[in-house]
Amino acid sequence: MAASLLLAATCLAVGYQMSARRVELLRQGRQAVGVVVAIDVGVRGLKTVVAEFTSADGRRLEGLDIHKTQWFAANEVGDRVTLYYDPLYEGEARPDILIERGLWIWSDPALLIGGGILLLALGVYLARQQRRNASH
Repeated sequence: MAASLLLAATCLAVGYQMSARRVELLRQGRQAVGVVVAIDVGVRGLKTVVAEFTSADGRRLEGLDIHKTQWFAANEVGDRVTLYYDPLYEGEARPDILIERGLWIWSDPALLIGGGILLLALGVYLARQQRRNASH
């Protein structure tokens, strides 16, 4: 029961954080058109799209898509993509970007939040069962 509730809290927190970052880029970010220059394959086959774009102030940047996937190759090198980026970005590392994919950009956080809700329901159910068994 405790493990279910802890895992539920973790899934909900991570899902919320992922959603918040997407909302931030969509609301406060700038839109640009870029070109996919690479697809980084990381741990457990997670694919991250790298796109090159020109910011509103004329900088050429390579950004890392915050939407990672292992289910499908969302893009291929050379694809033109619409993306959102933080116009206040300053730094040496690649900036975070969000490539426009319609509702698919919400799939990762939705799965985590949905899983967190199911685990929370399971934890509550197990806690009720435990109380019932203790009172008998």
